[in-house]
Amino acid sequence: MVRIARDKRHTLLRKRIEENPFINDEELAEEFSVSVATVRLDRMALGIPEMRIRIKQKAEAAQPRLRNADLVGELVDCIIGKSAISIMTATEDMADEAHIVRSQCLYAQANSLTRAVLNLPVCITAVANIKYKQPVTIGDKLIAKAEVIRRRDQKYYVWVKIRKNAKEVFRAKFMIESLE
Repeated sequence: MVRIARDKRHTLLRKRIEENPFINDEELAEEFSVSVATVRLDRMALGIPEMRIRIKQKAEAAQPRLRNADLVGELVDCIIGKSAISIMTATEDMADEAHIVRSQCLYAQANSLTRAVLNLPVCITAVANIKYKQPVTIGDKLIAKAEVIRRRDQKYYVWVKIRKNAKEVFRAKFMIESLE
C-alpha cells in the first residue's frame, strides 16, 4: 500500500466528501488506507462535520423554507402539507405560582406548529378546539405532533397532540383558513 501525503489526502478527502456527503468515516479510511481516527482528525482539521451532521445539513437545505419565523419550540421534522414535530422544554417563565405551565404556552406550541406545517403566506386560525388533559410542570419535555387531516377549499383541518413521556397532555384540532 502506498501512503498518501497528508496535504494530498486532505485534498482528496474534501473532494470525496463533496462528491458523496453520505460516505462514512470507515469507508473513507478504507479508501485512503488509513485508520478511522486519522480520517476523523483530517475532517476536524478541514472543518468537515461528521456524516450525521452532513446528512442533516443536506436535508435542511432540501426542505422548502418555512414562512413561519415565530415557531414556539424547536421544529425537528416537517413535511409541508402533511405532518410536523416540534420539541419544547417547559421553562420557569411559562409557569404560574404553582409551577404549572399555563395553557396558553401549550396552545402557542400547537398553533405555531400548525402554521408551520401548512406554510401558508397569509392565514388565520378560524377555529381551535383544545383540551388540556394533564398538568405540565417546569422542566417537562413536550413533543408536539401535527397532522393535516383534511383540506376543503381554503380551509385546512389539523390535529395536534402534545405528549410528555409518551402520555398525551394537550390536544387541539385547528381549522386554519388561507386568506390568499
